[in-house]
Amino acid sequence: MQKKPTVKQALKPLTGYSVLDFSAVFAGPICTRFLSDCGATVIKIEPPNGGDVIRGPKGNSRIFAHFNAGKQSVAINLNDPEGQELARTLAQDADIVIENYRPGVMKKFGLDYASLTENRDDLVYCSISGFGQSGPFVHHAAYAPIAHAASGFDAAFAKVQPEPDQPPPIWSIMIADMLTGAYAFGAIQTALLGREKTGRGDYIDVTMMESMMMLIPGQIQNAQLENPPAGAGFHPIQVKDGFVMICIVSAKNLRCLCEAIERPDMLVDQRYQLGERAKNISSFIDQIEAWSKPLSATECEHRLNQHEVPCSIYNSPADLFSHPQLIERESFTAFSDKTSNFLIQNPPFKLASVDISTSNSAPTLGQQTHAILAKNLDLPEQKLAALASRKVIN
Repeated sequence: MQKKPTVKQALKPLTGYSVLDFSAVFAGPICTRFLSDCGATVIKIEPPNGGDVIRGPKGNSRIFAHFNAGKQSVAINLNDPEGQELARTLAQDADIVIENYRPGVMKKFGLDYASLTENRDDLVYCSISGFGQSGPFVHHAAYAPIAHAASGFDAAFAKVQPEPDQPPPIWSIMIADMLTGAYAFGAIQTALLGREKTGRGDYIDVTMMESMMMLIPGQIQNAQLENPPAGAGFHPIQVKDGFVMICIVSAKNLRCLCEAIERPDMLVDQRYQLGERAKNISSFIDQIEAWSKPLSATECEHRLNQHEVPCSIYNSPADLFSHPQLIERESFTAFSDKTSNFLIQNPPFKLASVDISTSNSAPTLGQQTHAILAKNLDLPEQKLAALASRKVIN
Protein backbone atom coordinates (compact mmCIF):
# COMPACT_ATOMS: atom_id res chain seq x y z
CA MET A 1 0.00 0.00 0.00
CA GLN A 2 1.32 3.42 -0.93
CA LYS A 3 1.92 5.93 1.81
CA LYS A 4 -0.40 8.90 1.91
CA PRO A 5 1.41 12.00 0.60
CA THR A 6 2.05 14.53 3.32
CA VAL A 7 3.44 17.38 1.20
CA LYS A 8 1.73 18.95 -1.80
CA GLN A 9 3.79 18.48 -4.95
CA ALA A 10 4.19 21.28 -7.48
CA LEU A 11 3.86 19.03 -10.53
CA LYS A 12 0.30 18.18 -11.55
CA PRO A 13 -0.31 14.63 -12.83
CA LEU A 14 -1.02 15.61 -16.46
CA THR A 15 1.81 18.14 -16.73
CA GLY A 16 3.58 17.65 -20.05
CA TYR A 17 0.53 16.39 -21.94
CA SER A 18 -0.81 18.62 -24.70
CA VAL A 19 -4.45 18.79 -25.76
CA LEU A 20 -5.86 20.24 -28.97
CA ASP A 21 -9.48 21.05 -28.16
CA PHE A 22 -11.93 21.50 -31.03
CA SER A 23 -14.98 21.21 -28.78
CA ALA A 24 -17.53 23.89 -27.91
CA VAL A 25 -20.41 24.58 -25.53
CA PHE A 26 -20.43 22.16 -22.56
CA ALA A 27 -19.60 18.43 -22.85
CA GLY A 28 -16.20 18.73 -24.52
CA PRO A 29 -15.13 21.91 -22.72
CA ILE A 30 -15.81 20.54 -19.23
CA CYS A 31 -13.71 17.49 -20.11
CA THR A 32 -10.81 19.59 -21.33
CA ARG A 33 -11.13 21.97 -18.38
CA PHE A 34 -10.63 19.01 -16.05
CA LEU A 35 -7.60 17.99 -18.14
CA SER A 36 -6.27 21.53 -17.73
CA ASP A 37 -7.00 21.51 -13.99
CA CYS A 38 -4.88 18.37 -13.76
CA GLY A 39 -1.93 20.00 -15.53
CA ALA A 40 -2.39 19.39 -19.27
CA THR A 41 -1.76 22.25 -21.70
CA VAL A 42 -5.04 22.82 -23.52
CA ILE A 43 -5.16 24.78 -26.76
CA LYS A 44 -8.75 25.62 -27.62
CA ILE A 45 -9.38 26.03 -31.36
CA GLU A 46 -12.18 28.53 -32.01
CA PRO A 47 -13.71 30.14 -35.10
CA PRO A 48 -12.38 33.72 -35.49
CA ASN A 49 -15.87 35.17 -35.93
CA GLY A 50 -17.28 35.02 -32.40
CA GLY A 51 -15.56 31.92 -31.04
CA ASP A 52 -17.34 29.37 -28.87
CA VAL A 53 -21.03 30.28 -28.80
CA ILE A 54 -21.08 30.33 -25.00
CA ARG A 55 -18.75 33.33 -25.02
CA GLY A 56 -21.91 35.35 -25.55
CA PRO A 57 -22.21 38.72 -27.27
CA LYS A 58 -19.52 40.35 -25.12
CA GLY A 59 -16.97 37.63 -25.80
CA ASN A 60 -16.22 36.39 -22.27
CA SER A 61 -19.30 35.30 -20.37
CA ARG A 62 -19.15 33.82 -16.89
CA ILE A 63 -20.32 30.46 -18.22
CA PHE A 64 -17.50 30.50 -20.77
CA ALA A 65 -15.02 31.15 -17.97
CA HIS A 66 -16.48 28.26 -15.96
CA PHE A 67 -15.87 25.80 -18.80
CA ASN A 68 -12.64 27.22 -20.22
CA ALA A 69 -10.54 28.54 -17.35
CA GLY A 70 -6.88 27.74 -17.74
CA LYS A 71 -6.95 27.14 -21.50
CA GLN A 72 -5.27 28.96 -24.37
CA SER A 73 -7.34 30.24 -27.31
CA VAL A 74 -6.23 29.99 -30.93
CA ALA A 75 -8.70 31.37 -33.46
CA ILE A 76 -8.52 29.50 -36.79
CA ASN A 77 -11.05 29.42 -39.64
CA LEU A 78 -11.45 25.69 -40.25
CA ASN A 79 -13.57 26.33 -43.34
CA ASP A 80 -10.44 27.69 -45.01
CA PRO A 81 -7.91 25.17 -46.42
CA GLU A 82 -5.05 27.19 -44.93
CA GLY A 83 -6.75 27.08 -41.55
CA GLN A 84 -7.21 23.33 -41.82
CA GLU A 85 -3.51 22.90 -42.58
CA LEU A 86 -2.56 25.05 -39.57
CA ALA A 87 -4.74 22.88 -37.33
CA ARG A 88 -3.31 19.66 -38.78
CA THR A 89 0.20 20.88 -38.10
CA LEU A 90 -0.68 21.81 -34.52
CA ALA A 91 -2.17 18.34 -34.06
CA GLN A 92 1.15 16.70 -34.90
CA ASP A 93 2.49 17.69 -31.48
CA ALA A 94 -0.70 16.97 -29.51
CA ASP A 95 -1.05 13.98 -27.22
CA ILE A 96 -4.83 14.34 -27.18
CA VAL A 97 -7.36 15.69 -29.67
CA ILE A 98 -10.97 16.16 -28.63
CA GLU A 99 -13.94 17.31 -30.69
CA ASN A 100 -17.72 17.39 -30.50
CA TYR A 101 -18.74 18.32 -34.02
CA ARG A 102 -21.50 16.35 -35.69
CA PRO A 103 -19.99 13.11 -37.09
CA GLY A 104 -18.35 13.67 -40.45
CA VAL A 105 -17.42 17.32 -39.99
CA MET A 106 -13.86 16.67 -38.82
CA LYS A 107 -13.32 14.35 -41.80
CA LYS A 108 -14.39 17.19 -44.09
CA PHE A 109 -11.72 19.34 -42.46
CA GLY A 110 -9.10 16.61 -42.78
CA LEU A 111 -8.86 16.55 -39.00
CA ASP A 112 -10.49 13.19 -38.25
CA TYR A 113 -8.68 10.36 -36.46
CA ALA A 114 -7.73 8.54 -39.66
CA SER A 115 -6.22 11.66 -41.20
CA LEU A 116 -4.25 12.63 -38.11
CA THR A 117 -2.83 9.14 -37.56
CA GLU A 118 -1.55 8.46 -41.07
CA ASN A 119 2.01 8.98 -39.90
CA ARG A 120 1.71 8.31 -36.16
CA ASP A 121 -0.04 5.80 -33.92
CA ASP A 122 0.32 7.38 -30.49
CA LEU A 123 -2.52 9.93 -30.70
CA VAL A 124 -5.43 9.73 -28.25
CA TYR A 125 -8.46 11.11 -30.09
CA CYS A 126 -11.86 11.60 -28.44
CA SER A 127 -15.11 12.31 -30.28
CA ILE A 128 -18.20 13.36 -28.32
CA SER A 129 -21.60 13.25 -30.02
CA GLY A 130 -25.25 12.74 -29.31
CA PHE A 131 -25.57 9.21 -30.69
CA GLY A 132 -22.08 8.03 -31.70
CA GLN A 133 -19.98 7.73 -34.82
CA SER A 134 -22.00 4.91 -36.38
CA GLY A 135 -25.55 3.66 -36.59
CA PRO A 136 -28.82 5.00 -38.07
CA PHE A 137 -28.86 8.05 -35.77
CA VAL A 138 -25.25 9.04 -36.51
CA HIS A 139 -26.21 12.28 -38.25
CA HIS A 140 -29.04 13.30 -35.92
CA ALA A 141 -28.49 16.64 -34.22
CA ALA A 142 -28.43 16.48 -30.44
CA TYR A 143 -28.19 18.71 -27.41
CA ALA A 144 -28.48 17.59 -23.80
CA PRO A 145 -32.32 17.65 -23.64
CA ILE A 146 -32.44 15.43 -26.74
CA ALA A 147 -30.18 12.91 -25.01
CA HIS A 148 -32.34 13.09 -21.88
CA ALA A 149 -35.38 12.14 -23.96
CA ALA A 150 -33.72 9.57 -26.23
CA SER A 151 -31.98 7.68 -23.42
CA GLY A 152 -35.12 6.77 -21.48
CA PHE A 153 -34.04 9.03 -18.63
CA ASP A 154 -36.93 11.48 -18.99
CA ALA A 155 -39.51 8.68 -19.11
CA ALA A 156 -37.98 6.97 -16.08
CA PHE A 157 -37.84 10.28 -14.21
CA ALA A 158 -41.46 11.14 -15.04
CA LYS A 159 -42.74 7.71 -14.01
CA VAL A 160 -41.87 8.24 -10.33
CA GLN A 161 -43.28 11.76 -10.10
CA PRO A 162 -46.59 12.43 -8.27
CA GLU A 163 -48.35 12.92 -11.62
CA PRO A 164 -46.57 10.54 -14.02
CA ASP A 165 -49.02 11.14 -16.88
CA GLN A 166 -48.11 14.81 -17.17
CA PRO A 167 -45.86 16.04 -20.02
CA PRO A 168 -42.14 15.23 -19.67
CA PRO A 169 -40.02 17.61 -17.60
CA ILE A 170 -38.66 20.85 -19.02
CA TRP A 171 -34.89 20.98 -18.59
CA SER A 172 -32.58 23.92 -18.18
CA ILE A 173 -29.93 21.76 -16.50
CA MET A 174 -27.60 20.08 -18.97
CA ILE A 175 -27.11 16.74 -17.22
CA ALA A 176 -26.05 14.91 -20.39
CA ASP A 177 -23.31 17.42 -21.18
CA MET A 178 -21.71 17.26 -17.75
CA LEU A 179 -22.00 13.49 -17.46
CA THR A 180 -20.65 12.84 -20.96
CA GLY A 181 -17.75 15.21 -20.35
CA ALA A 182 -16.89 13.34 -17.16
CA TYR A 183 -16.94 9.98 -18.97
CA ALA A 184 -14.74 11.44 -21.73
CA PHE A 185 -12.30 12.71 -19.08
CA GLY A 186 -11.99 9.20 -17.64
CA ALA A 187 -11.80 7.50 -21.04
CA ILE A 188 -8.98 9.79 -22.20
CA GLN A 189 -6.89 8.97 -19.16
CA THR A 190 -7.61 5.26 -19.64
CA ALA A 191 -6.31 5.58 -23.20
CA LEU A 192 -3.24 7.48 -21.97
CA LEU A 193 -2.52 4.72 -19.48
CA GLY A 194 -2.86 2.20 -22.28
CA ARG A 195 -0.43 4.23 -24.35
CA GLU A 196 2.09 4.11 -21.53
CA LYS A 197 1.92 0.31 -21.73
CA THR A 198 1.77 -0.22 -25.50
CA GLY A 199 3.05 2.99 -27.08
CA ARG A 200 -0.14 3.22 -29.12
CA GLY A 201 -2.93 5.76 -28.78
CA ASP A 202 -6.62 5.08 -29.32
CA TYR A 203 -9.86 6.43 -30.73
CA ILE A 204 -12.61 7.16 -28.17
CA ASP A 205 -16.27 7.42 -29.20
CA VAL A 206 -18.40 8.84 -26.34
CA THR A 207 -22.15 9.39 -26.70
CA MET A 208 -24.55 11.54 -24.73
CA MET A 209 -27.37 9.02 -25.16
CA GLU A 210 -25.41 6.11 -23.67
CA SER A 211 -23.98 8.30 -20.93
CA MET A 212 -27.51 9.17 -19.82
CA MET A 213 -28.51 5.50 -19.94
CA MET A 214 -25.93 4.86 -17.22
CA LEU A 215 -28.17 6.83 -14.84
CA ILE A 216 -31.07 4.37 -15.10
CA PRO A 217 -29.60 0.86 -14.58
CA GLY A 218 -32.49 -0.30 -12.40
CA GLN A 219 -35.07 0.84 -14.91
CA ILE A 220 -33.19 -0.84 -17.78
CA GLN A 221 -33.09 -4.12 -15.88
CA ASN A 222 -36.73 -3.89 -14.81
CA ALA A 223 -37.79 -3.22 -18.40
CA GLN A 224 -36.62 -6.76 -19.23
CA LEU A 225 -38.92 -8.38 -16.62
CA GLU A 226 -42.56 -9.35 -17.07
CA ASN A 227 -43.36 -8.38 -13.50
CA PRO A 228 -40.80 -5.82 -12.33
CA PRO A 229 -40.68 -5.02 -8.61
CA ALA A 230 -42.48 -1.92 -7.47
CA GLY A 231 -40.23 1.06 -6.98
CA ALA A 232 -41.35 4.05 -4.96
CA GLY A 233 -38.24 6.16 -5.40
CA PHE A 234 -36.98 8.45 -2.68
CA HIS A 235 -39.44 10.90 -1.19
CA PRO A 236 -38.94 14.29 0.40
CA ILE A 237 -40.74 14.89 3.67
CA GLN A 238 -42.58 18.10 4.37
CA VAL A 239 -41.49 20.51 7.09
CA LYS A 240 -43.02 23.81 8.08
CA ASP A 241 -40.85 25.85 5.71
CA GLY A 242 -40.30 23.44 2.82
CA PHE A 243 -39.00 19.92 2.42
CA VAL A 244 -36.14 17.67 3.50
CA MET A 245 -34.96 14.71 1.44
CA ILE A 246 -34.43 11.42 3.25
CA CYS A 247 -33.18 8.08 1.93
CA ILE A 248 -34.25 4.98 3.82
CA VAL A 249 -32.51 2.14 2.02
CA SER A 250 -31.19 -0.32 4.59
CA ALA A 251 -32.50 -1.88 7.79
CA LYS A 252 -30.07 0.35 9.67
CA ASN A 253 -31.52 3.46 7.98
CA LEU A 254 -35.02 2.43 9.08
CA ARG A 255 -33.87 1.78 12.66
CA CYS A 256 -32.14 5.17 12.82
CA LEU A 257 -35.23 6.91 11.45
CA CYS A 258 -37.52 5.25 13.97
CA GLU A 259 -35.20 6.32 16.76
CA ALA A 260 -35.07 9.90 15.46
CA ILE A 261 -38.85 10.30 15.26
CA GLU A 262 -39.44 8.19 18.39
CA ARG A 263 -41.60 5.64 16.59
CA PRO A 264 -40.23 2.19 17.52
CA ASP A 265 -43.53 0.64 16.41
CA MET A 266 -42.70 1.45 12.77
CA LEU A 267 -39.57 -0.67 13.03
CA VAL A 268 -41.67 -3.84 13.42
CA ASP A 269 -44.56 -2.80 11.20
CA GLN A 270 -44.43 -5.17 8.24
CA ARG A 271 -45.86 -2.51 5.91
CA TYR A 272 -42.64 -0.51 6.19
CA GLN A 273 -40.11 -3.29 5.72
CA LEU A 274 -37.97 -3.57 2.61
CA GLY A 275 -40.03 -5.18 -0.14
CA GLU A 276 -43.34 -3.98 1.29
CA ARG A 277 -42.57 -0.29 1.78
CA ALA A 278 -43.05 0.68 -1.87
CA LYS A 279 -46.66 -0.50 -1.75
CA ASN A 280 -47.27 1.50 1.40
CA ILE A 281 -45.14 4.54 0.71
CA SER A 282 -47.95 7.07 1.23
CA SER A 283 -48.64 5.75 4.71
CA PHE A 284 -44.93 5.61 5.47
CA ILE A 285 -44.44 9.28 4.53
CA ASP A 286 -47.55 10.30 6.48
CA GLN A 287 -46.12 8.75 9.65
CA ILE A 288 -42.84 10.62 9.24
CA GLU A 289 -44.51 13.93 8.40
CA ALA A 290 -46.60 13.78 11.56
CA TRP A 291 -43.24 14.32 13.25
CA SER A 292 -41.54 16.60 10.71
CA LYS A 293 -44.23 19.17 9.79
CA PRO A 294 -43.90 21.22 13.01
CA LEU A 295 -40.13 21.50 12.46
CA SER A 296 -38.12 23.85 10.28
CA ALA A 297 -35.94 22.31 7.59
CA THR A 298 -32.81 23.11 9.58
CA GLU A 299 -34.23 21.59 12.78
CA CYS A 300 -35.39 18.49 10.94
CA GLU A 301 -32.06 17.95 9.22
CA HIS A 302 -30.19 18.44 12.51
CA ARG A 303 -32.28 15.90 14.40
CA LEU A 304 -32.07 13.33 11.62
CA ASN A 305 -28.31 13.77 11.34
CA GLN A 306 -27.97 13.23 15.08
CA HIS A 307 -29.37 9.74 14.47
CA GLU A 308 -27.36 9.12 11.27
CA VAL A 309 -30.39 9.22 8.99
CA PRO A 310 -29.31 10.03 5.40
CA CYS A 311 -30.91 13.42 4.74
CA SER A 312 -30.45 16.93 3.41
CA ILE A 313 -32.27 20.21 3.22
CA TYR A 314 -32.80 21.57 -0.30
CA ASN A 315 -30.05 24.09 -0.94
CA SER A 316 -30.47 26.71 -3.61
CA PRO A 317 -27.45 27.47 -5.84
CA ALA A 318 -27.00 30.72 -3.86
CA ASP A 319 -26.75 28.70 -0.62
CA LEU A 320 -23.68 26.87 -1.88
CA PHE A 321 -21.28 29.80 -1.54
CA SER A 322 -21.73 29.90 2.23
CA HIS A 323 -22.17 26.16 2.77
CA PRO A 324 -19.73 25.12 5.54
CA GLN A 325 -18.86 21.84 3.84
CA LEU A 326 -17.92 23.54 0.58
CA ILE A 327 -15.98 26.26 2.39
CA GLU A 328 -13.99 23.63 4.27
CA ARG A 329 -13.23 21.77 1.02
CA GLU A 330 -12.35 24.97 -0.87
CA SER A 331 -14.77 24.02 -3.61
CA PHE A 332 -14.60 27.32 -5.49
CA THR A 333 -11.90 29.39 -7.17
CA ALA A 334 -12.20 33.19 -7.08
CA PHE A 335 -12.25 34.46 -10.66
CA SER A 336 -11.87 38.02 -11.88
CA ASP A 337 -12.24 39.49 -15.36
CA LYS A 338 -12.38 43.10 -16.57
CA THR A 339 -15.99 43.59 -15.49
CA SER A 340 -16.70 41.51 -12.39
CA ASN A 341 -15.57 39.05 -9.73
CA PHE A 342 -17.22 35.67 -9.32
CA LEU A 343 -16.62 32.07 -8.23
CA ILE A 344 -15.97 29.00 -10.37
CA GLN A 345 -16.37 25.48 -9.05
CA ASN A 346 -13.20 23.42 -8.76
CA PRO A 347 -13.14 19.76 -9.88
CA PRO A 348 -15.39 17.56 -7.71
CA PHE A 349 -12.38 15.46 -6.74
CA LYS A 350 -9.15 16.23 -4.91
CA LEU A 351 -5.70 14.71 -5.01
CA ALA A 352 -3.74 14.41 -1.78
CA SER A 353 -0.39 15.16 -3.42
CA VAL A 354 -1.16 18.23 -5.53
CA ASP A 355 -3.56 21.15 -5.75
CA ILE A 356 -5.75 20.85 -8.86
CA SER A 357 -7.87 23.93 -8.25
CA THR A 358 -9.14 25.61 -11.40
CA SER A 359 -7.24 28.52 -12.93
CA ASN A 360 -8.54 32.00 -12.14
CA SER A 361 -8.31 33.21 -15.75
CA ALA A 362 -9.83 32.33 -19.12
CA PRO A 363 -8.59 33.41 -22.55
CA THR A 364 -10.09 36.09 -24.73
CA LEU A 365 -10.89 34.96 -28.27
CA GLY A 366 -7.63 34.21 -30.08
CA GLN A 367 -5.54 35.57 -27.21
CA GLN A 368 -2.69 33.13 -27.88
CA THR A 369 -3.13 32.67 -31.65
CA HIS A 370 -0.02 34.52 -32.79
CA ALA A 371 2.17 33.36 -29.91
CA ILE A 372 1.33 29.66 -30.35
CA LEU A 373 1.56 29.66 -34.15
CA ALA A 374 4.88 31.49 -33.95
CA LYS A 375 6.31 29.14 -31.33
CA ASN A 376 4.81 25.79 -32.34
CA LEU A 377 4.83 26.23 -36.13
CA ASP A 378 7.75 28.65 -36.39
CA LEU A 379 5.68 31.13 -38.40
CA PRO A 380 7.17 34.63 -38.77
CA GLU A 381 5.12 37.70 -37.92
CA GLN A 382 4.83 38.65 -41.59
CA LYS A 383 3.16 35.30 -42.35
CA LEU A 384 0.85 35.64 -39.35
CA ALA A 385 -0.18 39.14 -40.44
CA ALA A 386 -0.96 37.84 -43.94
CA LEU A 387 -3.10 35.01 -42.50
CA ALA A 388 -4.94 37.50 -40.30
CA SER A 389 -5.57 39.83 -43.24
CA ARG A 390 -7.20 36.93 -45.12
CA LYS A 391 -9.25 36.10 -42.01
CA VAL A 392 -7.69 32.65 -41.71
CA ILE A 393 -6.73 33.47 -38.13
CA ASN A 394 -7.70 36.14 -35.65
